[in-house]
Amino acid sequence: MKKLIEQFLRHLEIERGASQHTLRAYKKDLEEFQGYADKEAADIEMIDVRGFVALQIRNGLSKTTAGRRLASVRSFLKFLTREGYLTFNPAKLVTTPKAEHHLPRFLSVDDVFALIEKPDTMGFVIPATGRSLELLYSSGLRVAEAAGLSLEDVNTKEGW
Repeated sequence: MKKLIEQFLRHLEIERGASQHTLRAYKKDLEEFQGYADKEAADIEMIDVRGFVALQIRNGLSKTTAGRRLASVRSFLKFLTREGYLTFNPAKLVTTPKAEHHLPRFLSVDDVFALIEKPDTMGFVIPATGRSLELLYSSGLRVAEAAGLSLEDVNTKEGW
């Protein structure tokens, strides 16, 4: 399988114009897969690919990294299928692990008050900076949302 991996990497470099960073990542991923599967390419089955992904997660890698490694194996096996080395891509049926979704971090009330009072001492020249920070915190707006506000979006009489 080593020669097939080299052939695939040449394909990525020459025909797809992949960067050296991408080629190193693919090479590492595929060499790890080769070490895990320890088979000829024609003998690889879906269970081998699923087992490889499961091992990555069991070894402490994030689901995102395991998914990227699966993508490398999928691309490699797709290439082998297209070139006639395989009749079917066994990685095609393997689902990508769901990435973890983390809640955003937020500031404590004390941190916000300290930040709102700080702009004058931090060299900011915009006097409304403190009010802008207060708006962001009290409304829960994202910076892009606040930046996109127009005067028509603000009702000072009603307080919204």
